[in-house]
Amino acid sequence: ALRLVQRMKRDWIHTGRRPSGLCGAALLVAARLHDFCRTVKEIINVVKVCETTLRKRLIEFEDTPTSHLTIEEFMRVDLEQECKP
Repeated sequence: ALRLVQRMKRDWIHTGRRPSGLCGAALLVAARLHDFCRTVKEIINVVKVCETTLRKRLIEFEDTPTSHLTIEEFMRVDLEQECKP
């Protein structure tokens, strides 16, 4: 999840947003990548954001090149290119 947040920051997703939304999106993506069954409801109860906020952060992350990498590629490759805000 930490690497996901770092990548979100490099892709400018954090600009003008509260950290809890980014953390929630990163936790959900990381949990699913590692086959942990976590629901959106569980995540929003932990990070204290509304479901809409979490879904918006996930959509924003989906629009980045990082979202198209496999877990192996994500852990191995450090993308040089940053997404524009």
